[in-house]
Amino acid sequence: MSISVVIPTYNRADLLPKAVKSVLEQTLQPLEIIIVDDLSTDNTKEVVESFQNEKITYVLNSRTKGANGARNTGILMAQGDYIAFQDSDDIWLPTKLEKQMNYINNNQETDMCFCSLKIENFGRVVPKRSVRSEEIHSLLKRGNFISTQTIFIKTAIAKKVLFDENLMRYQDWDFCLRVSESYQVHHLDEVLAVAEVQNDSIGKKVNQATALKQFFEKYPELKTANPITKSFHHFVMYNTNKQDGKSISANMHYAKYFTYQLFDKVFNRRNRV
Repeated sequence: MSISVVIPTYNRADLLPKAVKSVLEQTLQPLEIIIVDDLSTDNTKEVVESFQNEKITYVLNSRTKGANGARNTGILMAQGDYIAFQDSDDIWLPTKLEKQMNYINNNQETDMCFCSLKIENFGRVVPKRSVRSEEIHSLLKRGNFISTQTIFIKTAIAKKVLFDENLMRYQDWDFCLRVSESYQVHHLDEVLAVAEVQNDSIGKKVNQATALKQFFEKYPELKTANPITKSFHHFVMYNTNKQDGKSISANMHYAKYFTYQLFDKVFNRRNRV
């Protein structure tokens, strides 16, 4: 079984080498590494070419498509049996691909496997406990706990589902909701990826609360999925209609808090840790 690695990037020439190096150092080597440059204005191309590795394919988008479109470009080009997504500013532990492949080989019904993620500058692991396959879809309705760089999925399924290019953000949440609704998703309860949240990635060009408002419009049933999302939906609807700077600033800070705290609140309840 072969693996394609898809890495979208935008103006990450300084951070990209570490991410690519973590892929090249995998104990199970991928068939190919597809780096999709979303029309960077820095020296990303030169950095990629400096690796001089035949596994790496560099693709420059003809126009800026955002993180969703960049990943879709990579998905459609992928030739491996499975796709693993990496972000240009994150790293994988050396055994990530090997352990996820072994998991799928030992659990033949698995269509997508995700590992746990350590968020370095927030000092937490997501998810905090093992998540059973049968509860993944229902818990995703409460909040996202599957980050893109932890996903290992059958290529045929990824090409069928794709990322929603109309979404401004939260594409990983949307992608996982749709996959888990129709396919078997399993959690490998081990930290195999490490992220450091950046303030200017290609997925962060828009206001977080505005993006969440759009997300709730796509999934109206999530507005009342639990008290947390219900109260936050009301907050977003109120504040995105206000035009003054203070409201916009408060909106952004509250959205950031919501994004990184929601899953902890859900899982820290009794009997959920």
